[in-house]
Amino acid sequence: MKNNSPRTLLLAGVLTVLLTFTLASCKWGKSITQYVGGKTPLVEVNGDVLYAEDIRQVLPLGLSDADSALFAERYIKNWVQDVLFYQNAIRNIPDTKDIDRLVENYRRSLFAHEFQRRLIEQKFSSEITEDEIEQFFNDNQRLFVLDESLIKGLFLQIPIKSHDLSVIRSIYTRQDDESFEEIEKYCIRNAARCEFFYDNWRTVPELEVLLPAMQEPLETILKDSTSYEFKDDEYIYLLNVSVFAVKGGIEPLDHARARIKGLLINSNEVAYMRKIKEDLYEAALEKNRIVFYQKK
Repeated sequence: MKNNSPRTLLLAGVLTVLLTFTLASCKWGKSITQYVGGKTPLVEVNGDVLYAEDIRQVLPLGLSDADSALFAERYIKNWVQDVLFYQNAIRNIPDTKDIDRLVENYRRSLFAHEFQRRLIEQKFSSEITEDEIEQFFNDNQRLFVLDESLIKGLFLQIPIKSHDLSVIRSIYTRQDDESFEEIEKYCIRNAARCEFFYDNWRTVPELEVLLPAMQEPLETILKDSTSYEFKDDEYIYLLNVSVFAVKGGIEPLDHARARIKGLLINSNEVAYMRKIKEDLYEAALEKNRIVFYQKK
């Protein structure tokens, strides 16, 4: 079935113009180049071939006919320049031992990396238990010193002229489902901002930017109480703090958990790959596949 999509038709037109231009401006002699079957050769430089399909893969979407033709023309010119420069470099660097060594090392690295990726994906278990997380946390407290204070709680930003503000003032420090539901309904009715974060941590700087300018840093104010009210000309700001983890103290486990899990998984991957390599080494020794020419 032919592909008659607008993009395909557009590209076909562009490439027809460019092919005509290329044939008119280049002298094509006999070539012994083996072309890829099913592809449309567009330009050839000393045996290196650029195909129409190569341009199709990189042609940006949404271009006009003129812009598409310009893009393809520039792409062809850049491709030809790169090929000519590469071919010239080969002619002018007769000693390729160092380059061949670097290429081989890079090739080995790619194979090793891909094999490791597949091993880890297919064979490695990334399961980490809660006991392992807690053990790591308890054994490495020095790694979990807070550089910013953390808060759990509730933040409200309410228009200063909202009705029944006194009701919210009386319940916003409560932590029960009934109060939460009432606060949510109130915020919807009065176009107020409502953020419950009793189950996740927020940093003090994140909250400070939501509040009006104050003479003292929020960090200092939070040490005095658990519920706070601020205001400016338009809004009342209510903040209820259920848990406060102070900068310089030990990071709460539930905040560090995801990071600890990542560290443990990475450590286990390293140990797993080290064992794989050690097993391969021992097996090769047993089968006399390793020859040491200078024994100690």
